[in-house]
Amino acid sequence: MPDVDLALLAQQNAEILEELRALRRDVAELKEQSGRPLDFERRNDPRRPNSLTQR
Repeated sequence: MPDVDLALLAQQNAEILEELRALRRDVAELKEQSGRPLDFERRNDPRRPNSLTQR
């Protein structure tokens, strides 16, 4: 079994979580500024057609 540096993994995890928090803040700010749903939110919107290729 390979050696696992738990301290390094914990540090990397903390960095990833901080970056995720920053990205979530950015998304919230952009959402506030746009006043309309962002593309990734519209993906699950029931009003949206099932396929964009249908006309």
